[in-house]
Amino acid sequence: MLTFAFILLLFGTSQARGKSDESYGWDFVQRQSTNFSLNFYRHSFNPDENAIQSPVSVQATLSLLYHVASNSTAADMQAILGLPAAKKKPIPSLVEFLNSTGGSDSVLRMVAKVYHSPEDLNTKFLPLLQDSYKVEVEEADFKQKQKVVDSVNRWVNSSTNGLIPDLITASDLKDNDRLILLNAITLDAKWEHPFPKSSARKTFHFVDGDHDVDIMSMDEEVSCGNLGDLNLLELPYESETDLSMLFVMPKNGSLQDLVNQLTLEFYERLNSALKLEYGTVEIPKFSIQSKVKAKDVLQSMGLGSAFEVKAFKVFARKPAQLSELRQKAVINVFETGTTAAAVTEGQLAFHTIPLELFIGNRPFIYLIRRTSTKEIFFIGHYSHYKQ
Repeated sequence: MLTFAFILLLFGTSQARGKSDESYGWDFVQRQSTNFSLNFYRHSFNPDENAIQSPVSVQATLSLLYHVASNSTAADMQAILGLPAAKKKPIPSLVEFLNSTGGSDSVLRMVAKVYHSPEDLNTKFLPLLQDSYKVEVEEADFKQKQKVVDSVNRWVNSSTNGLIPDLITASDLKDNDRLILLNAITLDAKWEHPFPKSSARKTFHFVDGDHDVDIMSMDEEVSCGNLGDLNLLELPYESETDLSMLFVMPKNGSLQDLVNQLTLEFYERLNSALKLEYGTVEIPKFSIQSKVKAKDVLQSMGLGSAFEVKAFKVFARKPAQLSELRQKAVINVFETGTTAAAVTEGQLAFHTIPLELFIGNRPFIYLIRRTSTKEIFFIGHYSHYKQ
């Protein structure tokens, strides 16, 4: 079972005054989203720590501001985020994604909320937020910092089912902040073929030394493969979710070498290398908490204009800029269910010597994605020992 929570925090600062949509088919949209996720991960990769992030959440949140971006900022956002040319209309793919994942019973759930100062919002912005994207909007007095902080943290705690109990403190709010845009994405999914509850302590070859960790093991028919030095494994979640987790583990090379070549074209080559086989699969149980300064990442990707003065016309009478953009995420990967243990043991009678398909005992990259389209929702890596 995997439980994941991700929060994206965007601060907006108020400043004193001083292709056609029809051409964007679903295949194109999904490729653009996947391309952005891979680019964001490459630019944010830190080889010195474990990581979990959701670039698609960054993309979705910034897309909300696309409609009120200045012409120069909008051009940069269109190129880097892969957005349609017409910024006045709701983005169909974002509308569909937010509406389909907004339910409280969704396995994959994304919700958003905007806190804004009493100043009037751009009259074109508010209807898009509330009517098209179903974003919750609340007026807040930013002079009462602790009150705003308490409200934000209550929403974060509730939206992530308690996985992220708090996000900000009063010191995080600047005196001229007038807008906070929050995006929470959570995933609570069960494996289609759960691992047996009994795990073994085995050696994992971390970047910072060998350590014994809890390893989950099963014999099952899975999608796996090899591409050069890389060992691949895809584990599906329950079939109705259309979600799966892809593991990419270098046998000898470093994660940095893998990340350097992780383009959309290379990702498609990884997908082509997968095939169904029966054998032994081993992966570690792991939990990761991660923070990413998304502002720094986006600036390195060429989206620095979003953080300049007068980048957005969020308010009716004052221009605004983004003063900060950051994210916080938690992921827990573990086995669930005991029924599958009997099924797995029963299958052993037909395979006396299961092949070792994927023995996850070295640093790897993992991606959580839609099985049918390969669109990436979460991406990260496990490489360092954590007690």
